[in-house]
Amino acid sequence: MHIHGGNVYKASQVYGIKAEDILDYSANINPLGLPEGLKELLISGFDSIVNYPDPEYTELKKYISGYLKVAEECIIPGNGATEIIYLLFETLKLKRILIPAPAFDEYAQAAHAAAIETDFFELKEENNFKLVVEELLDKIRYGYDAVMLCNPNNPTSTLLSREELYKILKFTSARGIYFIIDEAFIELTVGGNGNSMKDALVEFNNLFIIRAFTKIFAVPGLRLGYGLGNAGLVKEMWNRKMPWSINSLACSAARILENCGEYLEKTSQWLKEEKERFYRELSSIKGLKVFEPQTNFILIKILLPSLNVGTLKDYMGKKGILIRDASNFRFLNDKFFRVAIKDKKSNIRFQSLLKEIMESTGKLT
Repeated sequence: MHIHGGNVYKASQVYGIKAEDILDYSANINPLGLPEGLKELLISGFDSIVNYPDPEYTELKKYISGYLKVAEECIIPGNGATEIIYLLFETLKLKRILIPAPAFDEYAQAAHAAAIETDFFELKEENNFKLVVEELLDKIRYGYDAVMLCNPNNPTSTLLSREELYKILKFTSARGIYFIIDEAFIELTVGGNGNSMKDALVEFNNLFIIRAFTKIFAVPGLRLGYGLGNAGLVKEMWNRKMPWSINSLACSAARILENCGEYLEKTSQWLKEEKERFYRELSSIKGLKVFEPQTNFILIKILLPSLNVGTLKDYMGKKGILIRDASNFRFLNDKFFRVAIKDKKSNIRFQSLLKEIMESTGKLT
């Protein structure tokens, strides 16, 4: 079963609240909303739906190439990052993969679908869920043909430096091991694309990067993602890819990449300011352990013995605020939840309600 955040429709039915009145902190989407001009691009592309989409997605690849300075033959678009993950595993025919966890569970599900033996490298709470590279490298020595991680990581909101990633990349390259990085949230870090490993694609054939429009451009309903890898692997993926998996309207959205610089700068400025403020305010609430975030969401642990995430989720849901129950992430339990970082006004409402619940619960213990 696929369990994700962002199901405002179900929450609306459960709590009897209109979907548009719900504050969804379970999905990590850019609170700035659609970039200026994107809606107009989608409307202008509406007439294209009378024709089949270009099966080679020529224009889509061109805009991604210009945005990231990556050769078009190294780009494969998909129906969200999820299609790319499944297609990659199907193409590589791996035997054994190592995944640092807690992490996005779709990796393990895709590996299972491709009959890949999956092992997990535990990210420990005592290290604030930060990956210790040397320990990972020691683990890799034991017969893996791929390592996959998310940077920044979901749900822990930790970020590996490029220096750390290069250490893993060089180690895996020397041993013929694929290194797969999910950069779905990379533009939502301070430094943005500067934290990406995209420039290493030229030198390392074992590197594959997964990206998406979803989070940064606030378009989860559009379903548009892409993979970046060596031209030979990308060609093999094209041979297996389902035709027309991306609709014409989604393709037209790629044109926003030509003029998104100001939007990305505003996003970076918002994140830099609000991430620190929100983290500081949440950390002041008694009964919680708040892990320092490096992207637009925060992992939190409930310290009160009498309260679990299921009860907290229900308390907040009745007030029209959704949180992400993180208990289904590997190595976490029913004390953990994840929340998005939104605009300051919404965040103040969120922190006030959470503080109220924690204080009232604390008095009962």
